[in-house]
Amino acid sequence: MTARDVPIPPAVTFQSGAKLLIELGIVDHITHQGIRHIAKTNPRWPFGPGRPHPYWELANATVMDTDPFLDFFREVYVKPGGAP
Repeated sequence: MTARDVPIPPAVTFQSGAKLLIELGIVDHITHQGIRHIAKTNPRWPFGPGRPHPYWELANATVMDTDPFLDFFREVYVKPGGAP
């Protein structure tokens, strides 16, 4: 399966978002804990109170809209030690 074949869900959790980032080849490796750390420490993280996009709850899970989640990792996030 190539990144072109990966189905894009309308929303992701921290866990499913990590898996999707890897499947799409946006990152080589990331865990849901890694995404949670980024969410807590990166001032440009787009989700949460006072941010452009809300978190929402679904079946006892924190969920995010997929498009801004992927946009953040494609356009904003730079891995520590990576090029600016």
